[in-house]
Amino acid sequence: MDKPLLNSASWSDALRIRKAHLNALLKTIDARQGKSSQIQTLTINAIKAEMAHIESQLKRRK
Repeated sequence: MDKPLLNSASWSDALRIRKAHLNALLKTIDARQGKSSQIQTLTINAIKAEMAHIESQLKRRK
C-alpha cells in the first residue's frame, strides 16, 4: 500500500512532531541524572544532532 505524498505544511508538522518526540526522549534520559554511561552520552548526542538537523530543515522550509 502506497503512502500519500505529504505536502509542505504536513511535512513541517511531521518534523515538529518528531522534534517534540525527541525532546521528550531527551528529557527522559536526562531525568536520570547521576552517573551516566558512555552509551547514554552517545544517545544524548545523537538525539541532539537529530534535533539540530530537524531544526535546520524547518528553517529551510520557511
